[in-house]
Amino acid sequence: MQSDGRELPAYIQIEDGEWIVVRQNRRQARFHNPDHEEIYKVEADGGLITEGERADYIVAHPKAVDVIVELKGSDVSKAISQIRATLPVWLRREWCGTKHGALVVRGKGIHPKVQARNERWKREFRETLRMRLVIATSNRDYEFGEFLLPEAQRS
Repeated sequence: MQSDGRELPAYIQIEDGEWIVVRQNRRQARFHNPDHEEIYKVEADGGLITEGERADYIVAHPKAVDVIVELKGSDVSKAISQIRATLPVWLRREWCGTKHGALVVRGKGIHPKVQARNERWKREFRETLRMRLVIATSNRDYEFGEFLLPEAQRS
């Protein structure tokens, strides 16, 4: 992450409150920041990426993990595609950390047929992208550690 005093682009905000909140329409995610560390809240949709598919936000904790966030109505397949499109763009930025995770907040419950597909996506993210994917069906609070793979928590 950048720490040399250069000005950040307008689509990146530094926040240091106890809760870092991203929201869109009726979806939101709150990230707990109990030590009030500086967290980068990146507006990916329309900021970092202005054309093509892209996730809504990246919440980057320099000492822990960068979480790509898509706040979605119900189409998890589209959300997965948007996260996949956002990751390589973020990886090329100087503010990008070394550990990554992904979050989809969607509405409604998860049908058993859809749950199996969600588990396949989680496994694929873990095995091929080396990142944890969390799919939630309600607005809730998160700890940054939830997005670390077990081996990443030890390093």
